[in-house]
Amino acid sequence: MKRFSSLIFGSALLLSPFTSLPASAATLSPGDLIKGPGEAVYYYGTNGKRLVFPTSKTYFTWYSDFSQVKTVTAGELAEIPLGGNATYRPGVKLVKITTDPKVYAVASNGTLRWIETEQVVKDLYGADWNTKIDDIPDAFFINYTIGSSVKNASDFQPSAQTAAALDINTDRALGNGATTNPIIPTLPTTPSSTPSVPDTNGSLTFTQSKTTLQSGDILSLTTQASHPSGIKRIELYFDDTLIKSCDVSFSCNGETQIPLSGTKSAYTVKTIVTTLSQTVLTESKTLPVAIDDSSKVRISLGQSTITPNQAASIVADIDSSIAILRVDLSVNGIIVKGCADGARQCRWSDVVSGANVGQSMPVFARVTDTLGRTYTSKTLTLTIGTNDSPSVVVTPVKTSIFAGESLEVTVSASDNDGISQIDVMNGNVVLKSCMSAQPCTVSTGPWMNAETFLLFSGAAKDTKGMTGTADATDVVHVVAH
Repeated sequence: MKRFSSLIFGSALLLSPFTSLPASAATLSPGDLIKGPGEAVYYYGTNGKRLVFPTSKTYFTWYSDFSQVKTVTAGELAEIPLGGNATYRPGVKLVKITTDPKVYAVASNGTLRWIETEQVVKDLYGADWNTKIDDIPDAFFINYTIGSSVKNASDFQPSAQTAAALDINTDRALGNGATTNPIIPTLPTTPSSTPSVPDTNGSLTFTQSKTTLQSGDILSLTTQASHPSGIKRIELYFDDTLIKSCDVSFSCNGETQIPLSGTKSAYTVKTIVTTLSQTVLTESKTLPVAIDDSSKVRISLGQSTITPNQAASIVADIDSSIAILRVDLSVNGIIVKGCADGARQCRWSDVVSGANVGQSMPVFARVTDTLGRTYTSKTLTLTIGTNDSPSVVVTPVKTSIFAGESLEVTVSASDNDGISQIDVMNGNVVLKSCMSAQPCTVSTGPWMNAETFLLFSGAAKDTKGMTGTADATDVVHVVAH
């Protein structure tokens, strides 16, 4: 049989390719695995309802492959009410919630039991216990209940728990003690060739909380629909994964987290509305992923060219929009400084060891935020030369001015070979050039826009043509009166 792959994030299990799935059986029996024209895989319970597998990891605690999945039509699937999400098979895996460091064992009926000590978890799951942990997204935490904690190895027996959970019906007690058999729909021996009919009589409004995505963000999807026959079901999908299904409702809202890692430049969101007359309303949108803006992490060098055994210096300034966890400064592929105190500026100054004359080294700063996302500055080049470049200092008279006020900025420079030119700059604009070694001062402004920030810089050239640049240590804040 052709091997199947699975892809999971935030909701129902996806299979591909679907063309290799077995044809429909004539009838369904409790315990069957089923799927419709969509990509979700369900477990058919003794209570006549279907449970969706929210992740592939959940599915593979119960089954080793997809060979037993039966395909049904959209109409047939719609006749089987949803019964919630399937949970992990007891005893097979350890789990943790993405926002909770506690490690839990899974007991019957989706009960999570916190294992209180590392020694106990080793006794139960072996020395490699940490390789047996799966993260449960926060959105699926509601599928589980918290039971009593495991204080001693005798409090929980993984193999006994697994053996007792013969199947999902048994684990979840889906029959609830009922003596009557559930209604089992009769399915055709061959798949239906008639797809659900698109409908133009109803109305559909599909909205998203964000139009541009960023890794780690929480995205909310909302659908509101109406139809003369009534609404049977609304489904919300993120990247072809079902994140929420609402039965007999005119509105549906669901949330999911954008993956923290990946190479996608955009994700697709979709809603499918099934009416009571079995027609379908649908809408999909493509939401782009925000490209990391290197301007959020600004980096500057004290001197772009230094001599051997001369100290180099780096300053990184981080935008206030980033919740900083750590800042790393890198020279030639080696992290030379890490700042983990949450400060919005990270500095380093030291001799670059092992560098040779003529060698050029890339320099950049990388910031990791509290969600694990990374932001990387533009890359500058530090060169080891036989002649050092001028040392440049930029000094605004004030660090805060009122809107409409002017400001004096002075750039001074020094070099063993003498200084031939000094420039005062704002961005790429040269405000003044001085053809001497004396400090160069310019009056700038008036600066009219309140609540803006001004970053001045300077450049200097020595008598041998070497150039040095630097940014002002402080950013000037323009405030309202």
